[in-house]
Amino acid sequence: MRRVVFAFALLLLICPAVLAEGITMHAVVYPPLVYETNGVAHGMVPEVVRSIQKELGETNPLEITPWLRAYKLAQNRPNQALFAIVRIPERERLFKWVGPIFGENDYFFQKRGAGLTVRTLDDARKTVRIAVRRDGYTHQALKAEGFDNLDPGPSYETSYKKLLEGRVDLVLMGERTYYYMVKKAGLDPDNFERTDCKFAESSAWLAFSRDIPDGTIARWQAALDKLKADGTYDAIMKRNFRH
Repeated sequence: MRRVVFAFALLLLICPAVLAEGITMHAVVYPPLVYETNGVAHGMVPEVVRSIQKELGETNPLEITPWLRAYKLAQNRPNQALFAIVRIPERERLFKWVGPIFGENDYFFQKRGAGLTVRTLDDARKTVRIAVRRDGYTHQALKAEGFDNLDPGPSYETSYKKLLEGRVDLVLMGERTYYYMVKKAGLDPDNFERTDCKFAESSAWLAFSRDIPDGTIARWQAALDKLKADGTYDAIMKRNFRH
């Protein structure tokens, strides 16, 4: 029996991909980081992830999964990964992290012509409603800052539509990604305008369930660092951010 256990342990040391190949990898649609075409994940994050996999000799696929389902699976089932989510203190102990893979500044946006003066967080707190995606980054981060005027919904798309229809006053959006997200919702980005209130600088990471071995996390981090050092990461960014 000891020989069998030893042989299995030795196999894992020789072939680190054995463990990694068992990971179910969820991609959540968030253009241009992740978007879906005929059930296949495309965009900046899938390109980076597949480049990491190539470096590590892995082949397990990315599965397009709805946000709340992916978020819960990555916390409650073994051998899960969620690509990519914003790393904030409220999530720190829920996952193991590789990154950062992307970063931007987050501002409150209003409907163009609404005429609201929002320069500070207190100004934002005084508005009637701020739309957020339920249990998303904006929901959790604003709640942690004491905002009690939040209007949760199932998706970012519903948040933008609420703002356009005048049902809410503000939506917190990334300065670099809002254009792509609004376009995906079938709306015109020119219908929205950025306020002067910057909420935070956020960074998106690759999140793994807590049972994933530290050695796997270290290999993924080293592979990502190599992509950044050799110019591959920058080339991927340029291909996906054209606006």
